[in-house]
Amino acid sequence: MHHTMQMRLLGVRGTLPVHGPEFVRFGGATSCVLLRAGGETIILDAGTGLSGRDWDNFFPEKRCTLLITHSHVDHLMGFPVFPPLFDPTVTCGIYLRTRQERTARAQIEALMSPPLWPVDTGSMGAELSFHDVPPAFSIGPVAVETMESCHPGGSSIYKLSLDGVSVVYATDYEPESDAPEDFCAFARGCTLLLLDAQYTQEEYSHTRGFGHSTIPRSAQIARACGARQTLLIHHDPKRTDSQLLALETAVRTQYANVRFGRGGEEVLL
Repeated sequence: MHHTMQMRLLGVRGTLPVHGPEFVRFGGATSCVLLRAGGETIILDAGTGLSGRDWDNFFPEKRCTLLITHSHVDHLMGFPVFPPLFDPTVTCGIYLRTRQERTARAQIEALMSPPLWPVDTGSMGAELSFHDVPPAFSIGPVAVETMESCHPGGSSIYKLSLDGVSVVYATDYEPESDAPEDFCAFARGCTLLLLDAQYTQEEYSHTRGFGHSTIPRSAQIARACGARQTLLIHHDPKRTDSQLLALETAVRTQYANVRFGRGGEEVLL
């Protein structure tokens, strides 16, 4: 069977990376998703999931595009040490919305500057191009649409479409209702929805305004927008495998096509 998109979840943990035996099944690496579609290598976010893989397998064409939702550190930590960016034969387009009057390059340089980091983007070696995030653009044959998320400081939600298959990546999103009209219109009928669900309903009483959704709210939104399959992501760093499995089981009794994303898993669409 021919698959339009090949996706690998490289990191689905929120806020900060975690490690240890209780985090093995879902993984402790922060936000990063690898997508292969239409001959393009597209990477969503540059968290710690960007490290520790055999990248040669994914770069036959020495070209990739990095779509970054926002520059909070958990989404950018993997960027300064990503091996292909030190290869002079690699070209990489980097999309990150200008915020607080800082361009994409300026935001990344803020992290990669002394005393925080010794290497800046100019000495990485690869041919890097930095772009603001427009409402719509294309990466080869892949159509990209974007909308602004509800998150402190802002964040971008991405929709990637090719040959009738579409993926919506909506991490760091705090919706204002269980069926937000703008998001439901944006994500309507998508093949796969990757949706932030960091908190439980109980936790939300003291995490309101932090910029993240709850598990029941995100499951309800997935149903409201008619997503064919939904993976809940950006798991809370303190949430263990056994806790996530129990929460997932509870969700699946109500929503058969919703489950929790696991670091390292592949999805063929």
